[in-house]
Amino acid sequence: MMRRRPSICDACDRLDPDRRAPSCEAFPDGIPTEIHLGGFDHRRPYRDDRGVLFVLRDGGERALRAYEIRRSLSVR
Repeated sequence: MMRRRPSICDACDRLDPDRRAPSCEAFPDGIPTEIHLGGFDHRRPYRDDRGVLFVLRDGGERALRAYEIRRSLSVR
């Protein structure tokens, strides 16, 4: 079974867990692949995010760290 790479969305309080397709307050019609799967750090603005950025969810520290490790390895 192939596992999905950690995403900043996994640690975000704005993620809508009840939707089948990944969506959130910033992207109610679906999170762009560049953020959800591509590693874009949504603590920075992204086009069409309506000014809504990442907010760490309670207990999301571990997920955020996994995302940051993945991102640092892919930058090399």
